[in-house]
Order: sequence, then structure tokens, then C-alpha cells
Amino acid sequence: MPMPRGWLSGWTQRRRGGQGAAAALYLSERGVAVARGERKAGGYRVAMGAYPVAAPGQLGAALQEAGRAARLGEGTCHLVLAPGLYSMTLLERPPVADDELRDAMRWRIDDHIDFPASEAVIDVFPLPESASRERAMVFVVAMRRDRLTWLLDTVHGAGIEAGCVDVCELAMRNVARQLLPEPDRPLAVLWLTPSSGVINVTRGDELFLSRRISGMPERHTESAWRDFAERLLLQVQRSIDYFESAMGQPPCSALLVAATQVWQAPVLAHLDEMLPLPVRALGAELPAAVDLVDLAEAEADARALAADTLAGARHEWLTLGLPAIGGVLADDAAAPPGLEQAA
Repeated sequence: MPMPRGWLSGWTQRRRGGQGAAAALYLSERGVAVARGERKAGGYRVAMGAYPVAAPGQLGAALQEAGRAARLGEGTCHLVLAPGLYSMTLLERPPVADDELRDAMRWRIDDHIDFPASEAVIDVFPLPESASRERAMVFVVAMRRDRLTWLLDTVHGAGIEAGCVDVCELAMRNVARQLLPEPDRPLAVLWLTPSSGVINVTRGDELFLSRRISGMPERHTESAWRDFAERLLLQVQRSIDYFESAMGQPPCSALLVAATQVWQAPVLAHLDEMLPLPVRALGAELPAAVDLVDLAEAEADARALAADTLAGARHEWLTLGLPAIGGVLADDAAAPPGLEQAA
């Protein structure tokens, strides 16, 4: 199967017009989430579902189930990859033309990945100029070519056509923009699952900072939470301080948290107590911008979920499927300037 045009440049593959339904798939080693969205006055109506994957050999079956539920055979789909499938590194941009940038960064990324750069598929997008100050910087995304090819073959084998492939950090950026589009009001988003942890800080369309959260325990126990709580606080605090101080940006308006169910309450309570900015549940804010329904109920014209019903299993699939929602919302996100489309 040929790679989609713009293999990791989902940000260059915006669908124009914004009419009709858009579909997105989030792929991780533990599951598949699918979202199907339709633009409406003032926002989106998004139906979504999540499907676990117990072993790599079960990915195809999960994709087939998701594809049937969301009718993905009717058009192309926006693929969003889990953070564990690729690396993302912030590096200084060399003084080369835009059409030479990707090749130039291939050899600079060599010390930051654990496989040969010659075997990598890479792409780049810029750090906003107002954040770089003295030096122009770019985010460099790298992934093993054979791993990407296997994923795309598996997706295609499930009867799904991938229109573009995106990364989780930019999908999260799309969600933040939908909630707070004003570029003068920065917003931080913390996303935690058993296999991934990411904190983003954005201003409107622009991603200023993205860092992986390390040390997330596999299981929630009181002792695990005690060990993790301060490490989490330190990572979040340092990220926000770096954005505001080192990048010279205005204070963050809020920190929105989306964590899997057992972690949500302790993470919210701890960060709200310790941080000097509002800390809120992303699931409580999202219904103001997105009418969210369970994909299994969407055909029955189920009512949009109210904020106080996003609990239990529904809160779980909201968190696990957040990047898929961001893939649907890519319609409204501006592409970073100066990037070529990948061949």
C-alpha cells in the first residue's frame, strides 16, 4: 500500500469547505478509537467509540469493528498515531530552504532515535517564531518506516483508506483550539493514559510546547499514586513555567486534564491544590464546544452527552479517544506556514 500523501503531515492535509462528516482513527498499541464528526452551527457533533487491542495480531479485528461502526469505508480517514509509535524532538533549524529541511533534519535526528536515521520516515513543523527568540526551532517527528508501512497495510486490510497520518500532539492542539480559539489566551492540556502521557501548551492554532510525561504507573494503587504525584506535579509545573518564562509567553488561562478513570480524581485534586492556575476536567469543558455521543447510540439520534454524564465508562472512552476527536477537529486547525507536503 502506498503511503498517504503527507504521511505525517496531517497538518498540511486540511479538508476544505468543512461540510459533511469527517472521520478519524486513533491507533495505539492497546486499542483503537474512532470518531465521526459533523459540523453544525457553532461547533461539531462527534460520535465516537473505543475498541481494545489485547495483542498486535488483534489490531486488524479492532479496526474492522471500528470501521463498520463508523462507516469508514465511505471515504478517507484521518489517522492519528499514539505517542509510543514515534518520537518528537525539538531541534534548531539549519539555514536551508524549506524544500531541503526534511532531508537536513534527518541527519540531525540521528542522536535522538534508537534506530538508524536511514530507516526513518520523518517530518517537521515549526515552533512559533515568538517562542524561539534567538534561534529558529522545529519539531521533528520520526518513525520506523517498516512500522508505519505495517500499520498502513493493516488499516488498508480492514477496508479503511488513510487520507493522512497525524501525530497525537497536533490532534490535542486541535481540541484545545476548539475550546479556546483566542490566540492571546494560552491553554495547557494534560492527557494521561496507562501507556501515554503528554502535556501541551497552545495559543490558538499554534503549538508552543509539548512534552511526554514520564513515570506513569501501569496500575493505580495508593503507593503508586504517592510515588507518582510529586513527579507529575514537577513535570507539569516545569512545562508551564518554561512556556511562560523561557518562551516569554503570557500566563496560561487554565490546565485541562483528561486522565483514565482511576487517575482523574486524584490528578485533578492534587494539581488544583498545588498549581497557581485553574485546573479543570477536560471532559467537563468539551460539551460546550462539541456535542459528544456514543457511536453505538448515534444512529438512534441519541442526545448529546451533558457534562455531568461524562463519568464511568463514557469518561474512559472520552480520554482514550481524545486524539480521534482531535483528528476530526483538524478541519478547523490552520496548517503551520512554510511546510511542503510530503511526497
